[in-house]
Amino acid sequence: MVWMVEKKIFHHMIDLGFESVNIPIRVKFEFEIREGAVVPGSMVIHTLYNKQVLEKRYPHLKAQALEKSINETVKKRIRHYLIQCGYVYENHAHEYSDSG
Repeated sequence: MVWMVEKKIFHHMIDLGFESVNIPIRVKFEFEIREGAVVPGSMVIHTLYNKQVLEKRYPHLKAQALEKSINETVKKRIRHYLIQCGYVYENHAHEYSDSG
């Protein structure tokens, strides 16, 4: 059993019609590796981005929709990373779950 901790910066793009916004997201994710694979249910994800500035500059953005969209982007990027590292196979990438 080995615990891995990765820190990455991912980018999330929002097209507002009149402007495209690139949101940098600081991501820390931890997961357990056993026999060379991610243990399902061991993933913990922490994200950080400047939500206050986005809400101030774009008051019409819906906070819940933005949060959901960012979380989807983060999960896709982590899944891609895990596949590239060989910790999961593409057809099993959905098996990890996250909390946090």
